[in-house]
Amino acid sequence: MSVNLPKIILLNRLGESKMLACGTIKLFGLDEKLDINTGLRRSKLSHLYLGDIEAESRFECLAFAGASGNSNFVGLEYLSGRIGDRVGGFILQHIGSVKSGLSVSTLNVISGSGTGDFAGIKGHGRTTWNMSGGDASQVLLEYSFE
Repeated sequence: MSVNLPKIILLNRLGESKMLACGTIKLFGLDEKLDINTGLRRSKLSHLYLGDIEAESRFECLAFAGASGNSNFVGLEYLSGRIGDRVGGFILQHIGSVKSGLSVSTLNVISGSGTGDFAGIKGHGRTTWNMSGGDASQVLLEYSFE
């Protein structure tokens, strides 16, 4: 299922064009392992991106949850698919936290990770995920090309 949203192009102060992609992410695979000695949880997830970004991904993250139940995580995610007419893949770095059932992650495109039509991609964004409200999250990615 694809959602057809208008492509948004932004101009920064230097006049460089940046595109904005938004949509949802669905979880369709999860493997977690907890190290009881350190409290670190290693997770491997599979996601399906829908909306402006149509892709499948593999996401690996490392998380720590304190006694309060809040947690922090870091991870890398390889996306393979399309944005508009571009097809290929790239890697997103996630830095995030989970507090009161809400997961928020800051995204950065890893420089040099783009393949196919995504060669030269750069950008940043954000995901939000309500842990108590289903299996979908919201994603927003601002990107451009070198």
